[in-house]
Amino acid sequence: MSSEFEGILRSKDNPTLKRIRSLRKRTSRERERAFVVEGIRAVEDAIEFGAIPSLVVLRAGFDWALAETLGDVRSVRVEATAFDALAETETPQPLMAVFPFPELTAPADGEDLCVIVDGVRDPGNLGTIIRSAAAAGASGVMIAPGTVDPYNGKCVRAGMGAHFRVPVKPFDLEWTGTFTGAGNRIVTCETSADKPYDEFDFTRPVAIVIGGEADGISPELAGVATDSIAIPLERGIESLNAGVAASIVLFEAARQRRQPQKK
Repeated sequence: MSSEFEGILRSKDNPTLKRIRSLRKRTSRERERAFVVEGIRAVEDAIEFGAIPSLVVLRAGFDWALAETLGDVRSVRVEATAFDALAETETPQPLMAVFPFPELTAPADGEDLCVIVDGVRDPGNLGTIIRSAAAAGASGVMIAPGTVDPYNGKCVRAGMGAHFRVPVKPFDLEWTGTFTGAGNRIVTCETSADKPYDEFDFTRPVAIVIGGEADGISPELAGVATDSIAIPLERGIESLNAGVAASIVLFEAARQRRQPQKK
């Protein structure tokens, strides 16, 4: 990145600032296939994992140590009040960047442990699911219809860089036939299921379906599931939020996969 900036941007009508504001909308993000990442650590983590921003935005007066390491990536400085108006957080850090949607692929062994997110509408919960999927070594996260946009700003912040570590892609119902046809399982997490989650065998290829708190698993995914599991809860506790439930099941899968397999 050149150390020569374009001057301090101040006007809300500046085309660059208008573009950044437009990326708050899902339609704009999908059209441009780009999204905004806020915060010093979040931007640096993305770059560390090989992502290259198309635009870096600094609050006037902030000097960023990595500014000289990114080649010809465009950078702008924005007057403090205008910068804070761009940010979605109440007390914004002085750095944000626009990144293209990551084009990650599943590992060479395919979709061995994946998550299907079905109708989760809270962006914080979806971000938690993506983060836990990355941390548990999942091969991908699939976003079914009715689920919040995974590149929503709150979801990106909750993901803490996981969007650049695990493939996130739209769910395709036709994929389920190929997956289960190969002898693999699709397991739903439901409070009414009889089998506890820690008695299920996660050592074989499996897709874990996490439904939204309000409506649960959709009929389409319930219809293709091969198994159903539950997280046992004490009396008086109706359910867990989707992010917590996914994390519990994913780390049980990771625990089982770390154990020596019986022959």
